[in-house]
Amino acid sequence: MLQNEEETDFHIPSREQLVYDKVKRLNQGPLTNDSLSSIYREVMSASIKLQKEISISYLGPPGSYSHQASFQKFGDSVCYSSCQTINEVFSSIEKENTTYGLVPFENSTFGSVQQTLDRFITTNLFVRGEIFLEIKHCLLNKSGSKSDIKKIYSHPEAFGQCTKYLESNFPNVEKINVESTSKAAEMSSLDSESASICSIVCQDIYNLKIIEENIQDLKNNTTRFFILGRKPDFKTNNDKTLLSFTVDHRQPGALCDCLLKKINLTKIDSRPSGQRLWHYFFFIELVGHVEDENVKEALEELGRYCLDIKVL
Repeated sequence: MLQNEEETDFHIPSREQLVYDKVKRLNQGPLTNDSLSSIYREVMSASIKLQKEISISYLGPPGSYSHQASFQKFGDSVCYSSCQTINEVFSSIEKENTTYGLVPFENSTFGSVQQTLDRFITTNLFVRGEIFLEIKHCLLNKSGSKSDIKKIYSHPEAFGQCTKYLESNFPNVEKINVESTSKAAEMSSLDSESASICSIVCQDIYNLKIIEENIQDLKNNTTRFFILGRKPDFKTNNDKTLLSFTVDHRQPGALCDCLLKKINLTKIDSRPSGQRLWHYFFFIELVGHVEDENVKEALEELGRYCLDIKVL
């Protein structure tokens, strides 16, 4: 178990981002901005390890896109913990088995990740930062031949991002949903009549062969991941805030009244509340921090129409 959360946070995404921004601003070459950022990431990762043991939970097993995004964010010096489901990532932080967690929130092709939204309804965790990862899907199996394929394993999000390819090449092949793309690779490594849609890094991890690369519908396919923790991050003057709330639909225009005025909204989602028919939790992402005056005023007005409201 980790020590009490009253301790100082040693990983502060907002301050970390300021370092990266300054490095890029001062860089005059010959190294690229990405190369310099990678060097500084490892320096900060090692520095964090010297001060406190940091552990990161992610949707696994190893080789998943969540694993890659976690490594891209936290570097090589922290401890990583693989979870079988998104729910397990949340639970590992809530139970203080890990310091932070990383979950997929939305994809540029297939939209929001419903499992993450649903878990936000019940959690008291906070979003501490975000990271973007370009997603390039491959079709892998043991033989490298299409003729052997009778079923394909993958995560539902990956299937959704490769709809056109699957309809053109495997319209009648069984598609089997599993917990993650790396789990799909693991399963296809044990099944000679199957294939998996996953990352190319799974080729070596699970001893598979590439049938085809870049099978996603959109070539700039990108997933946004959230970093989760038990405390929120600090204000930086370059912030976004995620809220969840419900409204009384018996009140005419309730949802319309809740749409925040004088605030730049960047995303709106809804999920069934499970409390009664046609009752929803709404999610709003907006530009600004809850300490900003205009956001404070908007939240006060929002409270007039909401049955409940939670700042994530």
